[in-house]
Amino acid sequence: MRGNKRLVVSLVLLTLVFSLFGAIEFPTSVANNSNDVLSSTIPILYGDHSFRERILERTQGERDPIALVLSGGSARAFAHIGVLKYLEEEGIVPDLIISNSMGSMVGILYAYGLSPDQIYTMISQLDISKLFDLTMPIAGGMLDTARFTSLIASYLGRDVRIEEFPIPIMVISEDIATKRQVRIMEGKVIEVLEAAFALPVYFPPVNYRGHLLIDGGVANIVPLGVAYDYSDTVIVSTTFYEGKGTNLRNPLTILNTALDIGKRRQGVFDMENHSDAIWIRCDVEDFSFMDFKAIKEITMRGYASAAEKRGELQGIESGTVDDSLIEIRHHFSQKQAKVINNYRLFGQVKQWRLSHLLYVGLAPNTHQHGPLYLRDEVVFGLFYNLKWKSLAFALQGGGGWQSLFPMGVYPNLTTSLTYHPFPNLMVEGDFNVAFDRGAAPTLYSRLALLGKTTFLKEELKGMVEVSWENQLLEASNLEKMLFHAGVTLEWYPPSYQDMVLKGEAAFQMGGRWDRQFIHTKVKGLFPLPLGFIVEAGYMGRFALDGGGRVPLYRNDGFRTNNTKLLTQGDTVSTTVSPANYLVVARFGLDWMPQTFKPTSGELLIFEDSAIGLYGDLLFNGEGTQFTYGGRIHTTISLLGLKSLPTSLYVGYDGPSEALFWGIALGVEF
Repeated sequence: MRGNKRLVVSLVLLTLVFSLFGAIEFPTSVANNSNDVLSSTIPILYGDHSFRERILERTQGERDPIALVLSGGSARAFAHIGVLKYLEEEGIVPDLIISNSMGSMVGILYAYGLSPDQIYTMISQLDISKLFDLTMPIAGGMLDTARFTSLIASYLGRDVRIEEFPIPIMVISEDIATKRQVRIMEGKVIEVLEAAFALPVYFPPVNYRGHLLIDGGVANIVPLGVAYDYSDTVIVSTTFYEGKGTNLRNPLTILNTALDIGKRRQGVFDMENHSDAIWIRCDVEDFSFMDFKAIKEITMRGYASAAEKRGELQGIESGTVDDSLIEIRHHFSQKQAKVINNYRLFGQVKQWRLSHLLYVGLAPNTHQHGPLYLRDEVVFGLFYNLKWKSLAFALQGGGGWQSLFPMGVYPNLTTSLTYHPFPNLMVEGDFNVAFDRGAAPTLYSRLALLGKTTFLKEELKGMVEVSWENQLLEASNLEKMLFHAGVTLEWYPPSYQDMVLKGEAAFQMGGRWDRQFIHTKVKGLFPLPLGFIVEAGYMGRFALDGGGRVPLYRNDGFRTNNTKLLTQGDTVSTTVSPANYLVVARFGLDWMPQTFKPTSGELLIFEDSAIGLYGDLLFNGEGTQFTYGGRIHTTISLLGLKSLPTSLYVGYDGPSEALFWGIALGVEF
């Protein structure tokens, strides 16, 4: 038996080694093929002739085409959504769009035919921080874009080309091979989009027709001059950056500001040379360049900024929202609801290209779709993820420690496989080897089948889970098993923003399949004025077999290190606990300052920060036991695109009659 287990461990380790070796891709090197320094000022154009013909088709030569320039600006570029909304209300639909950087994301979606409201809904209902993955910068970037572009492809299609869009659009990028500007007016939409926002270091350069393209905003954030090659009637929407209050002694801030000087100066130079352009200066210059969670306010400010130019915009003759755009928007509305609903259920995206991710990281082992009852730890070290269509495979090797109550670091290896065959169904398997109890390993495995759906216009989310967990402690020959079959409901009342109510009920079998329990749990988050949030919760586990000793698991919500409580459900435990029930009540009061969002050089952003008090009560027939203390919560975000919720607890453990502290990672507030 033990020999077989060692064989399993050895095979997993070998799988890790070979997978990592296979994951390391060495991209074909791209040489600088430009020997003519003076050619760097000459742009390279793709699709210019067709671009001009399509503009002429829109105007029929009877009026000057209306050109709209959308600047870069990262998250601030979402202000363009508000600008487009106001322009449409004034009856203005541009005949061509010139864009770069994140302005191209908005521009591409609009040129495809979407309304400003549809663009806002698409972006605001996605958690962008969960759509980008860390990776080794082997290909030239720290973040992998496969999940994000796969989701965009599910909306627009994988093979649609920008020259087929009803509104002609040009995306401006820079080629690091030739050192020349590349103006793209044709190509597959995903390829062009990736090239548009390929911010150096953060995202890898994009291969396009032999070029290696990066974000065009690094050279000129407002490519206004280009628009005058096609029209004399130009509207320009800008989202400059001021960075007020940032520490100009921070090396990262210095680097970002230094890069901003050049691209801003060139943009202003273009604007001074074309002072007849209608300049909509969006009032978003104080927002961080990665403040993606502020999309609502940024969009509203863009709308208000455009409204200030009403006098200059009146009388402009342009195209309208014609029947072809109306038809596109109608079909998209039907598709959009389905795509968003599918994504919301599991946060999964069918990936149309093979994605290898290799990186050094840190992650909680608490599963994203529900707690693991028999294991709760943080894993750090070397990570490898492989994703293809509906399949995801992961290996995590290095160290680990208990997440809620830290203890010594120990060797750890985790592997998991996820299959998402249908939007409403997911199959998961996990295997973990941890040397947390000396030389003999602790072996953990889990197999789960999950089904999810939504009701009441997505206000109510339901999940059915059937899972099996097994934990074998070889040092003591103790084997724990848990079968869980239950239903979970989450309600987001539309009349009460940020309120969440969650309830679950399940049948559980523990021990060696000789224990039966009914498990129930309720939790609510209730926002109050001035940034206060009340948390209230209940957990109850009731034995159906009359055997007493009802188990308490780490994820039940009662924070304690008391060995008696944490082992009373074990098959070899000598704890005497005749009560056939165990009930936990939770309460918390936290304050979340609305304007508190510190940053370290705008590389690390600390969001949703809160400080508060909590108290836990436990009832199990032996009197009331309690823990209480204080906690600090924040979400550490890398560039606003990769987030890790983090909580620090300090309190008094009543059952152990001792102080304790702990760190919980990956647990949403």
